[in-house]
Parts: sequence; structure tokens; C-alpha cells
Amino acid sequence: MTDETTAEQLRQELKDVDAELAELRRLVGDAQARRGRDSDTSEGFIEPEEIATELTGINETEAVIDVLEQRRERIEARLNALG
Repeated sequence: MTDETTAEQLRQELKDVDAELAELRRLVGDAQARRGRDSDTSEGFIEPEEIATELTGINETEAVIDVLEQRRERIEARLNALG
């Protein structure tokens, strides 16, 4: 068995990364849409800690998206190199 990755394996990996990126982008969009909104149990104010937690979560997810986009570029380059 060889260590070489086939074009089909790279295409599948690219498909998986694209699906993961789409899901993370959806999550970030949802979080940004909810940001700063009162919950149903809120008494009309949002704690600064709650806002900070939301922003941290969004930033962390965006960082993961950046890493996945870099991975996607590397996979595409390998796929292109195969011809």
C-alpha cells in the first residue's frame, strides 16, 4: 500500500472541509444575529460577561474557519498538482 493520496481522496477531503466550513459559517451567522438580544427569561438587561462570552465564541469559531480555509487551499493545491 502506498502513502500517496489519490485525487478521489483529496476531493472527498475537500468536500468534508467545505461541509464543515458551511456549518461553522452558519453557526457564526446565527450567533451574530442573536448577539445582544435578550433571552426569554431576561429582565431587560444583558450582563457584560454574557456579551463577552458570546463574542469570544464567535471569535474562536472564526479562527477555526480561518484554519479550515487554509487547509482547503492546501488540499486544492495538492489536487491541482495531481493534474
